[in-house]
Amino acid sequence: MNPDVSQLPPLENDLKRVFGSNATIAPLTSTERLGRRVAGIDLTEPLTPSQAALLVALVDWHRIVSFPTQDTHGFSVGHLEQVANHFGAPLPHPHNYANYVGHAAGDLLELHPIEERTSTLVDQAFPGSIMSLDGADSPAVYIVTNLAGSGPTVEPEVRGGQHWHTDIEFEPAPLSTSLFYVQRTPTTRNSSRGTWVDNPPREPGFYHPDSSATLSELREALPLNAETAYADTAAAFAALPEQERRMLEKVMVRRRLRVTDGGWMVPLVYTNPRSGVRSLHSPVWASRGRRVAPVEVDGMGSDESRRFLDRLEEHCLQPEFRYDHVHTPGDVTIWNNFATLHTAPPSKPIVNHPDDARLLYRISCKGDPSYELPRSDTDKWIAANISPPYRTPPQIPRVKHHGR
Repeated sequence: MNPDVSQLPPLENDLKRVFGSNATIAPLTSTERLGRRVAGIDLTEPLTPSQAALLVALVDWHRIVSFPTQDTHGFSVGHLEQVANHFGAPLPHPHNYANYVGHAAGDLLELHPIEERTSTLVDQAFPGSIMSLDGADSPAVYIVTNLAGSGPTVEPEVRGGQHWHTDIEFEPAPLSTSLFYVQRTPTTRNSSRGTWVDNPPREPGFYHPDSSATLSELREALPLNAETAYADTAAAFAALPEQERRMLEKVMVRRRLRVTDGGWMVPLVYTNPRSGVRSLHSPVWASRGRRVAPVEVDGMGSDESRRFLDRLEEHCLQPEFRYDHVHTPGDVTIWNNFATLHTAPPSKPIVNHPDDARLLYRISCKGDPSYELPRSDTDKWIAANISPPYRTPPQIPRVKHHGR
């Protein structure tokens, strides 16, 4: 019988045994259902196999786990990549390559020249005030920031949030885990509303016009202070009637990047191979807006697929399954992509003051966890699933924190 998401193993007791008496754990939410904050752990230290296995188990069961104040340990982006390797093989991010869009099969992908890299543009925004961290130029690191193109003399802009989605669920080996390390978050606030930004109106066509009023309202209930909004699809699945859960476990969906791709059929319900917990894996119709082909439910046409998945998305976005994560500088946050949806908040993509800066570093992983490093992925598996082929160099975990 599948374990219920509320019936947790005694991971809290294991924490002190494996990491020492200073390690503590607390819920991220008042319901205690989604997410944990784990303090008293220094992630700059290499993890033992038992420590790595426990962290993987925490993310398996709690979906989101945050480790505060890692900056006090001299944490670097290199350390983030070291931790990421325990959760899966780090995936190079397309944003880091100058010729990723439109490159032909077999072409050698080239990283942006140093003067065009996001880290350089970050350093140029407010020199002497904000500098990117060492390790940020790794191909596996995506710099999430509003500093590229910003500066004291530019005109600020405001942009709406993203679609609700799961990152890269449309490939044969989807992303399993993502990690954030936080350097800066905005501190300015609108004096009348108490928020960083207002949520601007959507342009026509951002969401399908036949979406229900309830779903539209839930989609737009976004945090306005640069939080990342999450939805717990494991708890949402567990809350469904047993008969519906059984029906959904039989549903197959076609995932693909482009409409012209044949794609492949995969289960809509994902079963975690370590915990046994089931979740709705990316139960949304158009997971990434106009850039990725809509999902097709086996045996249904496009409109019927949309209505079927819209109903599930509406269920998952209910407040009881939602959590808006407040990013705090120095935090490392890890989340399970098979058991969550997320969306980026409305933001200021261009700013003219450091108090509006948003600067985070993200790494996403594929494949099975590895409790010992280096990972033992075969060249064949890397070539088939990591594009371009990439392995974390041995020297990256030894990078130390300091400003450029």
